[in-house]
Amino acid sequence: GTVLSLIADEKEARLETFLRKLGDTLPASVRLAGSSHRIEPDMPVPSIRRKSTRLPHSLGLCSRCFKELFDPDSRRYYYPFIGCHACGAEYGLFEHYPFVRENTAMRYFVPCEACIEESVRNPFRREHPLISCHECGVPVRISQGAQERIANDAASYKGMFERIAAAIAKGKRVRIKTLMGERLFFDAEKADHAGSKRMLLLKSGALAKLCAVIDEEKQALMSLERPLLYVAVADEKARELYGRVATAAYPDDGFTTLLAAELAAIGYEHIAYVPCDESIEADWVVTHDLPIEPQKESRYFVNKTERFYISGERGIFPMLWPVRSDRVAVAGDMAAVPHEEGVLVDRTDKIRSADAASLWIPENEAPPLEHSHTHRFSRAEAAVLSVSSERDMLEDRAVGIYFSEAPAFIYHNGKRPIVAVPPMDFSTDRLKESVATLREGSDRLVANFTARFPEAARALFHEKVGDIFEAAAIILGLSEGSIDAVGLEAMKFQGKGGVQIDTRYGDKRFSPYAFVASLMSYRLAGAETTLLAYSIFESFGDYIADVALGLKAKAEAEHLVLCGRAFGNPSLFARVQKKLGRQSLLTNRAWPIDGENVLLGALAL
Repeated sequence: GTVLSLIADEKEARLETFLRKLGDTLPASVRLAGSSHRIEPDMPVPSIRRKSTRLPHSLGLCSRCFKELFDPDSRRYYYPFIGCHACGAEYGLFEHYPFVRENTAMRYFVPCEACIEESVRNPFRREHPLISCHECGVPVRISQGAQERIANDAASYKGMFERIAAAIAKGKRVRIKTLMGERLFFDAEKADHAGSKRMLLLKSGALAKLCAVIDEEKQALMSLERPLLYVAVADEKARELYGRVATAAYPDDGFTTLLAAELAAIGYEHIAYVPCDESIEADWVVTHDLPIEPQKESRYFVNKTERFYISGERGIFPMLWPVRSDRVAVAGDMAAVPHEEGVLVDRTDKIRSADAASLWIPENEAPPLEHSHTHRFSRAEAAVLSVSSERDMLEDRAVGIYFSEAPAFIYHNGKRPIVAVPPMDFSTDRLKESVATLREGSDRLVANFTARFPEAARALFHEKVGDIFEAAAIILGLSEGSIDAVGLEAMKFQGKGGVQIDTRYGDKRFSPYAFVASLMSYRLAGAETTLLAYSIFESFGDYIADVALGLKAKAEAEHLVLCGRAFGNPSLFARVQKKLGRQSLLTNRAWPIDGENVLLGALAL
C-alpha cells in the first residue's frame, strides 16, 4: 500500500486547518486504509523519494474534479473528459512512454490559453498531459437512428445526458464510448442483454439500501480505484433483476458519472450495464473520435479482516516497483522491465524498449521476443514468491498454496521455492475411462449419469474440457464453464453447511477424477446446484487447510501464503480461515493474487 508521511510543528497555529483541508483533498483510496500520528521530542529526518516518471492511471473522479464537474461556473461543467493528476481515466488515451501529450490520443487537440495557464498555476494539473476543457476539448456525437447531434459546450453536454437518461427510463438501450471502454446501459427492469450485467449504483446510499454489505465493502466500491465487487442483493425487486449475488459497480469516469447524476435526478437508484464493443446494437449511441484502449476491470475481495485484488489492471497498473533488477519478466500481455526508479510494470505494447541481462517467461507461454538468455519459470512458484517478495520476507520459510485450476503446494526455504505437492494432471482425453475405473461401481455411475443427463455427459466426455471448474460447471448444469461461474453460484447458497465433495484418492493428493465422480453422484441424487457449488469450495478449503498445516509443521515454516484466483471466492477463503484458526494468512497487497503477480515473483527467482 501507499504510505504518506507528514512532518509538522505541533505548535503551528494553522495545523488543524491544514489537516482538515488535507482530509477533504485526499482521495478515498483502497490503498489508504487508516492513519496514525506520534509526537517526537526531536525533529525527525524526512525520507523523500521523488518519482520523476509520470504514469497514466484509470481512476474514478476525486472530490475536487467531482465538484468542478457539477459547478455551473466552472470551465468543465458537464465536461466528461475531466481529470487531474489524482484522478481520471487517462490510460485509455495513453499510447506509449513517456507519458506526454504527444504520445496520447489528445495530441490532436491543442490546449486553449486558459488550460495552458492552468497547467502552470494549478498544482493538481501542472503539466497535465491530457488537460482540456469545453473550449479546446473533444466534441461528442449522440445519435438515434439516422439523427445525429453534436455536444461541444456545457449546454449541449447537459442536454445530451438529460436525453439519454430519459431514453433509458423509457426502456431504451444506450451505448456510450466511455473513457473506460464501450458500455451498454439499460434499465434492467425494462430492457436486458444476454451478457453478464453489472449493477451500477447511482447514489451513495443505494448500496446499503439494496444490498447486504459491510462498511469495508462500501468503502472499497466507492474508493478512487472503483473496483468491481460481488455483493449479496437484499432488495427483493433488485434480486429479481440481478440475482442473489450481483457484480456491483460505482460510476468511474466522467461519462458514467454524468449519466448517473441525470438518472438519479429522475428517481433511479441503479441501472445495469455490460462492457461491449461497437458491434452491439443500441437505440441511442454516444461516441467520439478518440481511440480508447481501456484496461481490464479489477475485481476486489473484501471481508472483515482481508482486502486484496483478485484480478484485473485498473487501479493497479501501471506501477513503478521499488526494486532493482537486470531482467525482464513477461507474462501474458504484461511486462516488468528495468527502470531508473526500479521496475516499470505495464502492458508490453506500451513499452518501446528495455535493456536487460535476461528474459523470464512462464512455462508453456510463447515468447513475445527473443533474448540470448531466456529462462522459463513456474507460475505457481513465482506467484507464491511474489507474496514473500512484496512483504519483504524472501529469507523466511513459508508454505504457499497456489490455486488457480487445481491446488499446488509450494515450500519456500528462504532461498528458493520447491514444489511440495504438485497439482495432479487433469486429462480430458480419457476422462470417461478415468472416472469409470476409479473404484468399484464407478462404471455404473458413468452409465447412470449419461442416461440421466445426456447433454452434460456429451459435453463432459466427448468435448475438450479445459479444467476441473469447467467440468464442475458442466455437471452442475451452469451456462458458463469457468471458476467464476461456479464461484458465483456458490455465493448464492444461504444454508449453514455443505456436503463433503471427494477431493482425494489413492496417495491422498487431490484427485480430479474423484472430484468429478463425487459431483456426478450428488447430481444424480438430486442435490441442489447452489449447495453443490458451495460444497466444492468448502471441501477444497478443508483439503487445503489440512495439507498446508501438515507441510508447515513438517518444514517448520514461519508463514502461510495464499495466491491464485480461486481464493477470491468468499466461501473458500472463509473456510480456509476457519480451518487454519489463528494461523496468519498472507496474500498479495498491491498486486493481484493471480496473473500479473508472477512478474514480481519472476524477478526474485
